[in-house]
Amino acid sequence: MSVSALLGRLAHPALYAVRAARYRAEGLLSGGYVHPTTLLTIASGPGRLRLGKRVLIYEYNVIVVGDDQGPTAFRGSHLEIGDDTYVGSHNNLRAAGGAITIGRKCLISQHVTIVAANHGTSRLQPMKDQPWDVTRTGVRIGDDVWVGAGAVILPGTTVGDGAIIAAGAVVSRDVLPYQIVGGVPAKVIGER
Repeated sequence: MSVSALLGRLAHPALYAVRAARYRAEGLLSGGYVHPTTLLTIASGPGRLRLGKRVLIYEYNVIVVGDDQGPTAFRGSHLEIGDDTYVGSHNNLRAAGGAITIGRKCLISQHVTIVAANHGTSRLQPMKDQPWDVTRTGVRIGDDVWVGAGAVILPGTTVGDGAIIAAGAVVSRDVLPYQIVGGVPAKVIGER
């Protein structure tokens, strides 16, 4: 069997649907709709992925909610998405080492990355062995926010209610309510 045929079997949507059903049964996933092609990896513990009413997570997303190992590990990782929020396809939501909260009535476009924590950068350890950098963790996105295609939202940031993140922007600082930001790094380019 070719590698591509094997990967096709491993990535079959039915397997993802079975995994989502198992997570719901174990109390790790509640509410909303998750398309069968979305890859969910959720650490054990109740309420790790909480979806509000009418949340739609479309196809081919990767959602990781996990905890690090070891004595200094962060153990409160979770992802919460408010009512009536739409998450487009091909996004990468990584609530590992921190928490991600997305408000109500938000639009998350395609190819968006939201990361709750980064690894440390000490020269004393190889990058692969670095623990989470606990100086900047978590992402909070308010209500009625539009995140454009290809945007990246980095750890330690808050995006205020009604804000717009332009396509391709890299958010490394807080965004005030109703600001429109764009660029790398993201800067204010307007208001709503």
